[in-house]
Amino acid sequence: MRTEIDHAGYPRRLKRKSLSELQYILRDAKAAIKAMPDGHKAGYYADEINYVCMEINRRRKLACQKGDR
Repeated sequence: MRTEIDHAGYPRRLKRKSLSELQYILRDAKAAIKAMPDGHKAGYYADEINYVCMEINRRRKLACQKGDR
């Protein structure tokens, strides 16, 4: 049994999260993988970490672009 992430919808939903919510998701997913690296949800958590990091980086780039003006 494997749990799969919604690769289209999940990143869109992250755009509505606050930075503190993103950081919480990131810590939680990392802890889950550390606790059970071979668990059936490990791939899901890895995808979650990737998408959260992408969203945080997207926001940083936007902030830098706005600061350049």
